[in-house]
Amino acid sequence: MLDVFYEESARVQNVRSATSKYNTYKVLSIIFYALSIIWVVIALTCYSLSGNVLIDIIAMVTPLLVLLPSGIFFSIIKNRFYVDYDYTFITGTIKIAKVIKNIKRKFLFKFDTKDIEKLGKYGSNTYKKYEIMAGIEKLTFTQNTTPAEGKDFYYLVATVYAVKKLMIFECTETFMVNVLKFSNKSIVEEDFR
Repeated sequence: MLDVFYEESARVQNVRSATSKYNTYKVLSIIFYALSIIWVVIALTCYSLSGNVLIDIIAMVTPLLVLLPSGIFFSIIKNRFYVDYDYTFITGTIKIAKVIKNIKRKFLFKFDTKDIEKLGKYGSNTYKKYEIMAGIEKLTFTQNTTPAEGKDFYYLVATVYAVKKLMIFECTETFMVNVLKFSNKSIVEEDFR
């Protein structure tokens, strides 16, 4: 039997806004890193000691304890604004990765179709029951509020690494049909048929 390979991506639709936010936080992180370096140079070259070692250390380190974590914070948060998701289906296995600003690809996790409990349309009655269920982790693999042309929002409920997850995808029906070909047909919600 030949392997089935199918891949889709949920791309950011509002690229201008995502790029603007990404660049703003990137500039802020650079500013705070630069201020950290400037403060270290000033502290090492120009700071006059008061005679009390504890006060001198506190005076030199305190600004650095504000500037450096701020730079790190802005560096991390910038990556949340321009994220695309790739879904790859290879004969019974679904792999999910996120792509940050079309530069950095990060594998999130994979799971087998045999681990899927339910598949259906986002917003259906069955989906709403899972959404309020206790002990289920909700993951959204798209940044868009409306699906791109030719796509729709679907959900999968699966046990991944011993944790039940409610996953929302922005993909075509073809992707879900490929998933269904290698799954138990009873996973399809009644509202979807």
